[in-house]
Amino acid sequence: MDRNAGLALTAMMAAQVAIAMAVMTVPVLAPQIAAEIGVKASQVGLYSAIVFSGAIAFTSLAGSVVGRYGSVRTTQIALLLAVCGLTVSLTGWLPALLVGAFAAGMGYGVATPAASHLLARTITPKRRGLAFSIKQTGVPLGGFLLGLTVPVVTAYHGWVWGVTTVIGFLLVAICAIQPVRQRFDNDRDPTRRIRPAETLAAIAMVLADSRLRPLALASFVYAMMQLSLFTFYVVALVERGGLDPVTAGVTFSIMHVGGMIGRPFMGWISDRVLPARPLMSLVGFGIFLCGLALAALDESWSTPLLWAVSLGVGIIVAGWNGVYISEIARIMPGDQVGRATGGVSAFTFLGVAIGPAVFSAIVGVTGSYDQAFLTVGTAALIPALLLLRRPGEPSV
Repeated sequence: MDRNAGLALTAMMAAQVAIAMAVMTVPVLAPQIAAEIGVKASQVGLYSAIVFSGAIAFTSLAGSVVGRYGSVRTTQIALLLAVCGLTVSLTGWLPALLVGAFAAGMGYGVATPAASHLLARTITPKRRGLAFSIKQTGVPLGGFLLGLTVPVVTAYHGWVWGVTTVIGFLLVAICAIQPVRQRFDNDRDPTRRIRPAETLAAIAMVLADSRLRPLALASFVYAMMQLSLFTFYVVALVERGGLDPVTAGVTFSIMHVGGMIGRPFMGWISDRVLPARPLMSLVGFGIFLCGLALAALDESWSTPLLWAVSLGVGIIVAGWNGVYISEIARIMPGDQVGRATGGVSAFTFLGVAIGPAVFSAIVGVTGSYDQAFLTVGTAALIPALLLLRRPGEPSV
């Protein structure tokens, strides 16, 4: 990997870590925040739904934003939006939390297409699976760092200081990637118009392309399970597993270690062993098995068993994201990668928005986290089966 590729990957991964921490902060601190503002911790699904509604609203515009401002500046805009969202959340007023969720989601939505545009320019095709997966490792790495630090800060100083800590990380990331902007934003077009119609054009591109449609469906369903897990795992560990919030935060971090292992490992597999489509199919079957395992969670689990299961679940449920993004970069022309990634990401974020809300509804109706994990995990069998067909092969 040459110097430009290494710098681009490092900058985008750092930004991914920071933006991931931003959108997971309130869900991780849900027990403490909920107790203070007088709502149920299980209603954190509404927060996540609004976060990713913001992501949907902005991700499909990313192609135009990147074209006008460049990948690095667009990434800085994404991080600044997350800063604004978390700052508003510090009021502890429920409507402000929801507005902050939407702002943070807007930032999260544009970050991935911006990174894909830059990495597609700087990473050779034969290494894209691994490189994109390494970049996406920033999400579980962000969760890992969040789980280890913010609950501890909150335990000693309150949740406001926990959120403020993450705001500090975001501001550092904005400054840290500024030195590479001149190097990488040299393809921007200041006259490029940012049009709302870009959203419909990106989604239409996905729906019209038989290579992109199954990736969009898989990312939609798999993201439902992934963000349900990210959103509710700490709450489930406290309420169903009988853990204290700090121990639950450590367990949450171990799950994200699995994601950090799984993402580059799956990227390497997609480059060297098994192409993206069949690999994504296997992931769907794995997510189903994870749903079965999590449905059995209760206070009788030993700590070694809980941590082992958390690690394995993280590898599978959080390991696939770089694979489908690199596949988009492989099949699309370079000038269309940002738009195509934004279009597919709209479906991904739709799954993310729906997943926690559906999960929360199932918990509300059944009073059971096990039924919720089982239901969302079973849905992954649908794309797992569809991805076994070749691109463009008709349904039977």
